[in-house]
Amino acid sequence: MASTEQPDPPTQDGLPPGDSGPAPPREALIITAVKFLQNPKVRQSPLATRKAFLEKKGLTDEEVELAIQRSGSTEEVLALSAVGPPHPLHASQLVPVVHSPAGYRWRDYGALTIIMVGIAFGFHQLYKKYILPLIMGSREDKKHLQRMESNIAAMSGTLTQTVSQLQQTLLTVQELLIQQQQKIQELSKEQTSAETSSSTNRILDNQTIGELKQEIVSLKGLLLS
Repeated sequence: MASTEQPDPPTQDGLPPGDSGPAPPREALIITAVKFLQNPKVRQSPLATRKAFLEKKGLTDEEVELAIQRSGSTEEVLALSAVGPPHPLHASQLVPVVHSPAGYRWRDYGALTIIMVGIAFGFHQLYKKYILPLIMGSREDKKHLQRMESNIAAMSGTLTQTVSQLQQTLLTVQELLIQQQQKIQELSKEQTSAETSSSTNRILDNQTIGELKQEIVSLKGLLLS
């Protein structure tokens, strides 16, 4: 907050406040008083208050009038003198108080509210367009990965079961092959033994036939003799 203190014109050493002696005007004090009267904050206070303040600081009536004329406050002096003599004020009432209009405060509040709403809307749009898709995308990716893992686990279980069944089938086929080989070997042995016995029988039959032929020949010889 800006300070409302007013610059005080210097007082003359050795002269009490409000002294109106016949001394000539002091140019340095008049220049300082002119700057004091031209201060925008000082102009907001009543002119009578400003005159009383300058007189209290040690300026004479002549010096105060010169300072008022140089600062351009003559019209204010005439207007106030037509109304009547000013009432004496305390030193605490000489400082002008600047009040900010309520309209400016409400306008500042409205501008701040609009800015905050704009920031909130921009953040909402940013979240909706960029942040939320990233979050949802990561969630969808996570769900997709979970589904893939579930499918892979199910396929792995099915594949393991299929491999086990194939192994059992192969073992069964291997046992059947072994049994078939054993049967084939048995049949081969039987066939071999059968062939051996048949050849033996043939040999015996041939021998028997030969013997019978010899007996017949010998009988024929006996009959002929």
